[in-house]
Amino acid sequence: MANSLHLKSLEPMHTYTVAVALFDFLPVLVAACAMLLLAQAISTRHHALAPVVWLAAVLIPLGGLCKASWKLLVAAQGLHINWVENLLFILLAPGFIAMAFGLFHARRVCQAGISAGAAHYPPKRLFFWLALPLLSSLAAVIYLPESRLWFFCLLGITTLANVALLTQAILFCRWGGLNQAVIACFIYNFCATLALSGLARLPAGESTAWLQEGVNLSAQLALALGCWRLNHRMRQAD
Repeated sequence: MANSLHLKSLEPMHTYTVAVALFDFLPVLVAACAMLLLAQAISTRHHALAPVVWLAAVLIPLGGLCKASWKLLVAAQGLHINWVENLLFILLAPGFIAMAFGLFHARRVCQAGISAGAAHYPPKRLFFWLALPLLSSLAAVIYLPESRLWFFCLLGITTLANVALLTQAILFCRWGGLNQAVIACFIYNFCATLALSGLARLPAGESTAWLQEGVNLSAQLALALGCWRLNHRMRQAD
């Protein structure tokens, strides 16, 4: 575990060109726009959740920014700073949990016809869900310090939280009367994310890297489009 905190400039485990590494910042920017649109919509419909979802809207793209920065360091200087790479899921897990929690309660508020200023949420429940990734990863680090179990815990929690967020978005689309094309945006984002997991098992190379970047960008563009339409509908909801 201690070794992961040190700067590594040995033979790289991954290779990226500078062009690929720079391109990786584009999906992060698109995803940031999507999360900002979603946070704006939720805070408009549920004022009490505004601090929660705006924080989530920062954590999620910040995790992607850390991974993109790590790729750039690998490509430009051959440096592997493991803690920068590891920040991806450390930030994504609580970010997606908080955003999914916020959208769930905002959807219920809209459906119940409760005014944005009068809406409340159970803080203890939020703290419980946020404690889940922290406690599980800490337990893994303490009991299996030489393994990557903590990483797989965060990966699993992030995946489940992302599914929960997309599910809540789809449910709101159905309730709000948004067309199937908007729902398809969220479904495509999920499918493309799964595809990226499969693509990660392909032999490393320039063509594989660009294929991954293309799929990632298309996934984030679909998410941003879906969040834009959802934002518009949520701000109009009565």
